[in-house]
Amino acid sequence: MYRPLYAEALAEGSAAARDLAEALKLAGFSLPSLYGDLPTITDKALVHLGGASAELVRELAAWIRERA
Repeated sequence: MYRPLYAEALAEGSAAARDLAEALKLAGFSLPSLYGDLPTITDKALVHLGGASAELVRELAAWIRERA
């Protein structure tokens, strides 16, 4: 259940998800289910990275490795 004290963490997670989505878009990637999520065990902001195809994840991993 959603609790008001989690509102700030949810907003932070949502902002972080938008930030990552924008950065991924610049690199030519999109995670279809990326969103800020409610905290579970801790009160810390969470980001649900969402479902992505194995192909997309491998492309993203290769892109990161090439630049690391």
